[in-house]
Amino acid sequence: MNDNFFGRLADLIFKPTRLMENVGARPSWWQPGLLIMILTVGFTYLTTPIAKPESVEMMRDSKIMEMAPEGTWQKAYDDALNVSQTQILVESGFTGFGTWLAVIVFSLILGFFAKMSSGTATMKQALGVGSWAAVIPFGLGLVIKLPLILVTESVFEVNLGLAALLPDADPSTAIYKVLANYGDLMTWWGLIVMIVGFMVVGKMSKNAASVSVILPWALLTAPLVIFAIIFA
Repeated sequence: MNDNFFGRLADLIFKPTRLMENVGARPSWWQPGLLIMILTVGFTYLTTPIAKPESVEMMRDSKIMEMAPEGTWQKAYDDALNVSQTQILVESGFTGFGTWLAVIVFSLILGFFAKMSSGTATMKQALGVGSWAAVIPFGLGLVIKLPLILVTESVFEVNLGLAALLPDADPSTAIYKVLANYGDLMTWWGLIVMIVGFMVVGKMSKNAASVSVILPWALLTAPLVIFAIIFA
């Protein structure tokens, strides 16, 4: 298959090694990044009317609301039910750009860790590896989740990972939060593709590439999970 945008998307699913060989020669990191931003904007725009009230509802009995002045929760809930289209568009745009920026920063961090492990990938190549692999959780994952969210009318109860196997999949529990962040199958698929990428592009061993990808991801995810558990 030709090394073009759509060919790379197909290789991302079926032949990640060939994809990363092409990424090593021509990273084209902005293409998957732009795709991620567009899909995130669309996903956020369509799900915000569901996500906002649901997120406030989940905060009703949280420690944060216990410390807030009386009436804060009701006002926040009323505001969540009456979000303007302009606000949704603006927030969707910021979310899309923020997601792309996060992918860029994370890819550069992986590149730094890879170099510390004697990897040969340049930072531009690391951007390519991270950006193309991120299409799986932040592109394909959103496409799969969207119809499920629209049907169930719930953002937090839709999970493509181990959290969905819990008998009582309560998004407010600590075990759900841990499994939702560390047991998401789309995330792990993307991480595996990143590992393949650094093995191919950076000429790294499987063990070195795995540590260079999984360690920084786990460290960066941990504070968010801990914060969510403490203030739930």
